[in-house]
Amino acid sequence: METSKLAITHLLVVADEHQTANLLISSLRQEHVSLRAANALTEAELALLLTRDQWDVLVCYDNGRITLENVIALLAKHEQDIPLLLVTTSAIVTDPLPLFRLGVHDVVAQTQSRYLVLSVQRAARHYQLQRQLRRLEMSQHELEQRYDILLATSTTPISYIQDGVHLYCNDEYARFFGYENAAAIKVKPFLNLLAVGEREHMKSVLRLAAAAEQNLTTRILCGDNSEQAAELHLVPVDYHGKQCLQLRAAATAGNQAYSETVARLSNQDLVTRVANRGHFLAMLDAAIRKAVQLGMFSTLVVLEISDFDELKAVIGLSNTNLLLNDIAQFLQALPGEGNHVGRLADAEFGLLMATGNPDDTLQLVSMIKERCNSYLSAAMPNSLTLHCDVGMALINGHAPNSDTILLRARNWLSSGVNYSDNSPQQEVLDMTAPNARDMLDYLAEALQQKRFALYYQPIVPIKGGSNHGYEVLIRMIDKEGNELRPGAFLPLAILNGMGEAIDRMVVSLLLASREITANTDSLILNITSNTLTSQTFLPWLGEQLVLHRFPAHRLVLDLSEIDFHGNADNACAFSHNASKLGLLTAISHFGTAVEPFAILDNLQPGFVILDESVVRDIVYSTHQKANVQALIAALHKRGMQVAAPQVEDMDVLPILWSVGADFVQGYCLQAPTKNMDYAFMEEEEITLSALQQ
Repeated sequence: METSKLAITHLLVVADEHQTANLLISSLRQEHVSLRAANALTEAELALLLTRDQWDVLVCYDNGRITLENVIALLAKHEQDIPLLLVTTSAIVTDPLPLFRLGVHDVVAQTQSRYLVLSVQRAARHYQLQRQLRRLEMSQHELEQRYDILLATSTTPISYIQDGVHLYCNDEYARFFGYENAAAIKVKPFLNLLAVGEREHMKSVLRLAAAAEQNLTTRILCGDNSEQAAELHLVPVDYHGKQCLQLRAAATAGNQAYSETVARLSNQDLVTRVANRGHFLAMLDAAIRKAVQLGMFSTLVVLEISDFDELKAVIGLSNTNLLLNDIAQFLQALPGEGNHVGRLADAEFGLLMATGNPDDTLQLVSMIKERCNSYLSAAMPNSLTLHCDVGMALINGHAPNSDTILLRARNWLSSGVNYSDNSPQQEVLDMTAPNARDMLDYLAEALQQKRFALYYQPIVPIKGGSNHGYEVLIRMIDKEGNELRPGAFLPLAILNGMGEAIDRMVVSLLLASREITANTDSLILNITSNTLTSQTFLPWLGEQLVLHRFPAHRLVLDLSEIDFHGNADNACAFSHNASKLGLLTAISHFGTAVEPFAILDNLQPGFVILDESVVRDIVYSTHQKANVQALIAALHKRGMQVAAPQVEDMDVLPILWSVGADFVQGYCLQAPTKNMDYAFMEEEEITLSALQQ
């Protein structure tokens, strides 16, 4: 099952029947929203759900048994501030202001299905961020308490100064200035602790320190009115929510010039003599602080040498070092004041520019890449060409942290964003996009020319046995031979009724493949919603099985729970007719509906694949683990086997074993490959060394 890793949305629906809630869930899942949902029909059910789980958004239909006023009253009673969306039966919402004053987050007409989906996504995202902020505030408060304890016991003289007044100082700081304890020195203005001749200079240093750290040697005035030399280190920080300066004091070193030289060299890269990684990241942190607190924007540019190891092997270590030096000097010579260059890794440089104008930076990035990919260094032989990727990221008032800024710069290549087969997400073309029609024409051409390839991912019995199989996956091949994953073309194909053609292509390629001739495993085929409504697919499939002498019981047609709720009658008829041909059916994405077992009253699959969101948190949540265990036990009572998809961590296997899962599938076992070559264990059990209860 190839879906993207998205945050799980916990959806609570208040509707008059479960089918209404399931239609909303189906619409959200079609927009790739990973969710868990529940529907409340009565006030008692709503009250129970509010006390049992945490919810991200509540959708209330105005034609249900529970009135909006009662829903708001229950939320107030349980002290829940969940975003509340009201869905009205009216075609047009005339005046929503009174509802907004009651606390309703948004009002949507029932006919505006796409707007409702978007509103649910926005409300859920808003509440998840709000909840995350609360957790971070709690963590910050705990860290501040521990930090205060460390400050009090530190042997380094430390204080925090705001506008020349001590917010805090430890006892070691007081003793450094010749006072008995922190209480005796805290009441004194910081400038009064300096020799008279140093105070005017210190005022200018304090102004500079508000933007960047400052180091200086000065003379201090001790408690007994004696003077002595001291080194002061000033850094702009936050202390208990207040912007201030952290001051660290130390006695002057014996050889000041030598100490400054050692400090400077410790911040340099040994080969290129620009800032090393640690010092550059410190400058990046300072740039983020200036952007967020002072509105001083800047830009990070990252330059990476392509195929660095191969290049190093060809030209040798000495020439490689010369090349790195030439690149460093080139970056240092770029126009602009206040620029800083650092070496982040063996083949990666960082350029911190004191400008936040993206237009200027884009021109510079283009020039850097053009220069680096032409002639830059005499260390490069004429027969070789240097290839560099250049990325950038703006550092403005919305900058999060240095790790994220670096990641943005590395992902943003001046040649465009690449999506590899291992990317967690892929772009899905929208029908409203200008190039959607071009993509449809391209897809039709690929179907005509059969430019598709099959991949297989094993589904392995977790407790051993010979009942195993493969899920059959498809890739579209472009004219250059690159393979596109289903997320790039399948949603658009289904919207335009081309899903059945793709399903037929999968069957044709599979039955013609050499991979299945000597293989007795079950093969699971994902069936699109277009095929469920087709009157010709199953008769055609029956003919193909007879033509290729392929046993029908080896094929398992996978129907998505999402598609079932969107077209229940056709799905039931499709499953019934498939059984007449001897074909087995499976239900995937199981467990996301309000009443997931209602589907099993109409379909009788022998195989159920849980939705990835159902099993995602079982390692961390005992509550969710108990829910999954109860769900699997209920399915086993109905005689159905259960598979857990998208298992990427081997640590999850003991948990799945303990809750009763029959099969597992995911990258922890094997990524999709072009061959059915997984080494299944026939008469053995998977040994789990640390069974987690």
